[in-house]
Amino acid sequence: MNCRECAEHLYEYLDRELTPELERELRAHLDECPPCGEHHDFEALFLKFVRARCRAQGAPPELRRRILRELFEE
Repeated sequence: MNCRECAEHLYEYLDRELTPELERELRAHLDECPPCGEHHDFEALFLKFVRARCRAQGAPPELRRRILRELFEE
């Protein structure tokens, strides 16, 4: 797996939507590539923050979907 492939599958990895084989490949790349590992850590913390804020604020489901859709389209 290279850095481009890692970035393409990162959100699937964070959401645990990858096949076991692809998950192992991505995890191995993250362990061996400090820039991708840092990107993973940032995105994981960001998603945790967004999810916590959506729950804590009691945002309506449609608003949460719209915010996440806007964030992920960039």
